[in-house]
Amino acid sequence: MLTPAAGTTANAARIAVAGLVLLAASACSRPDWTDPEKSRAPRALPPPTAAKALPADDAAAPTAPAWAAALIGKPLRTAFPADGVCMGNTDRVIRVHRGQPPGAIIEGWGWEYAAKAPVPRVILVDASDIIVGVGETGRSRPDVPRVVPAVTSPTTGWEGVAYALTGHVKAYGVIDNGQAVCALGAVEL
Repeated sequence: MLTPAAGTTANAARIAVAGLVLLAASACSRPDWTDPEKSRAPRALPPPTAAKALPADDAAAPTAPAWAAALIGKPLRTAFPADGVCMGNTDRVIRVHRGQPPGAIIEGWGWEYAAKAPVPRVILVDASDIIVGVGETGRSRPDVPRVVPAVTSPTTGWEGVAYALTGHVKAYGVIDNGQAVCALGAVEL
């Protein structure tokens, strides 16, 4: 049972919190176009921004590293039947090569939980889960450990090449000493 002084303190705290909530809510503003008192005429939505053109060239895409050459064209689950656990992301396409072979350079980051280390390699697959590209890690990404405290390395970044110019590309980290993969997001080419 609360003493009278403790009950008064608890009530005062509740009132203070309620006051802060009301103060915060009153400080929130909304755009004029959402306020019926200020928005008397219909307004058009702002024009859509044009998609930023990617750097492109007529050069050939970089050659796959020796460890990955035999993997290109294989089904993901034939090469890597097991799943593992990691975290990461496929951030963006940074360049397009229209030569022979064509390809898109993609970057992201990955962290393997069990090893407490960056994922060592990356596999890129198309919408049919066929391996269409590869990547390697070790690139500087100091932003990741600042945002994700479980990540203790600033070199979680990866860069890879997908030998495709269109379609959906998913990235997987190769973990557990090359025995498993874990999802690292996707991009649309």
